[in-house]
Amino acid sequence: MNVTNPHKLNAQPMEILSRIRDQIHRDFIQKTPASKELYARANSVLPGGVSGNLRFFPPYPLYMSSGSGCIVTDVDANDYIDCFSANGPMLLGHNHPEVVEAISSTQTLGSLPLNPEVMIECAELLTELVPCAEQVRFLNTGTEAVMTAIRIARGFKNKDKIIKFHGHYHGQQDQFLFGMDTTDAMFSDGVPRDAVSTTLIHRYNDIDAVRSTLESDDEVAAVILDPAMHAGGLWGSSKEFLEKIRALTSKHGVLLIFDEVITGFRLGTGGAQAYFDVTPDLVTMAKALGAGEKIAIVAGSREVMSVLDPNAPAGTPRVFQSGTVNDGAPALAACVAAMRVYTELEKQGEYEHLFDRTERLQKFIESAFTTRGLNCQANRVASMLQLYINPVTVDFESAGGVDYVPVELFYTGMINEGVLLSLPTSNHIYMSFAHEDKHIDLIESKVEKVLDKYGFDDLAIS
Repeated sequence: MNVTNPHKLNAQPMEILSRIRDQIHRDFIQKTPASKELYARANSVLPGGVSGNLRFFPPYPLYMSSGSGCIVTDVDANDYIDCFSANGPMLLGHNHPEVVEAISSTQTLGSLPLNPEVMIECAELLTELVPCAEQVRFLNTGTEAVMTAIRIARGFKNKDKIIKFHGHYHGQQDQFLFGMDTTDAMFSDGVPRDAVSTTLIHRYNDIDAVRSTLESDDEVAAVILDPAMHAGGLWGSSKEFLEKIRALTSKHGVLLIFDEVITGFRLGTGGAQAYFDVTPDLVTMAKALGAGEKIAIVAGSREVMSVLDPNAPAGTPRVFQSGTVNDGAPALAACVAAMRVYTELEKQGEYEHLFDRTERLQKFIESAFTTRGLNCQANRVASMLQLYINPVTVDFESAGGVDYVPVELFYTGMINEGVLLSLPTSNHIYMSFAHEDKHIDLIESKVEKVLDKYGFDDLAIS
């Protein structure tokens, strides 16, 4: 990550960037005529032609037809090595045979039998693997899981305020859609300022600020954090900070919530809490949990989760949570199969091999740029990467000033060469167990080709 010989961007890069963009976009359009046609069709019935803002990128989004392992195929029959992994869930790759078989085995049950036995099996496995999980509730999305975790915390503590951190994304609920950078700016229009009135925000790793708040404000129910600081640029967490947060929240009777929608199972079968050996009161998980199926959980200690019990004694806190499709049999079966595969992979040391392959790619990409006179900083947590192409090494406080265009163009150029390293509008790279050394070899060769073919070195001067 640390580049010892950074170079400055050319003082007049716009002309060069425009030339690179034009060439990359021409190649993209030539490669993907069927996606272009589908975009024109989709754009009339879907805002931006997509079902989520990050799925769009210029000149138009790709439309995929299938996936197997770490290879996805678009509607033009172009194959890509997929390192975006559907924004993280495909830790086992696409169409993993054991997951597919598990889903198929539920078809005779119907999608939504009432309280299927596989629901209990899935919860039992989770309580075995996840340190804080004594009881579990199933939901459909990470946003729902976080929303429920916050409601549980408020109900259990009978307090309203929640502490979050700059750069941490906790789903689409209004109360957390602000402070995604170093400011308190709202992340979206349509969110009333009152929606965040009970959300307190601090700089990540600023333990003194958290301590001061907890010492002066006795209306805080919980602290929530993403151990990877994923949305803010993968700046990560230190074990020391997490230990101090755990100690502070315990001292002041405040719940600690780990939002592990991203890190759950990606950092190991016990998630970030096992990875860092710090146990929260509540955890949310999704994405890799379902290996591509729509499912999420909130889990925690029996005492805290008891507020969801419809049989809770009168006079004790009662928190409502429900959902029509929260216990779909195919998704639950996929979870069970995925967790069993993850467990076996962990026993075989494959998590370490995955992290090593990701580190290898991280170092190669940085080197490929710097040898051409450009500074590329590749932030890594376990099997995840984010790139910054910038004159100098950046941190969270300075990353907001980085010109994102070179990164966007690099990712689009990689698409032209058959590598979906990330969506250009996302900057999230997720390696999977389906990626083998041969795939890393090919990705590395394509990185070199893209940088040379499109003349990225013209952006740098010594």
